[in-house]
Amino acid sequence: MNAARRVFVVFAASATLAALAGCGASVEEMIMNPTTKDEIVQKLMSDEVAKHDLMTRLTAEDQSKKELAETLLGDKSIQAMAIEKLSSDPTQRGEFLKKVIADPASRAEVIAALVNDEVNRKEVQDALKKPIPKKK
Repeated sequence: MNAARRVFVVFAASATLAALAGCGASVEEMIMNPTTKDEIVQKLMSDEVAKHDLMTRLTAEDQSKKELAETLLGDKSIQAMAIEKLSSDPTQRGEFLKKVIADPASRAEVIAALVNDEVNRKEVQDALKKPIPKKK
């Protein structure tokens, strides 16, 4: 019996015994309880087979991938990592820059960042071969 099945069987047996013993906590209650839910997820994620099965199920279809990506992108550290990944990947960098430049607010931020820093302003001036007006 593989490890994922063993974890599931142990979990199911524990839930059944708890229900039979009059514990009163149903599976739904355990899953809805954040601390119990976290414990269940941690136990499953500690098992490599279960982790692989969970990731396979989460990424098996495009809609699941999109939902997972949207959920993860709500985390600021994930956003920073995604931006870093897109900007460092030569195959993605062009598309990423096109999207940044296409958005007026992002384009304004890029321009402001370039002209507000003395080193960047000099570099832009040299690149354009004409002075850029300083922001007052």
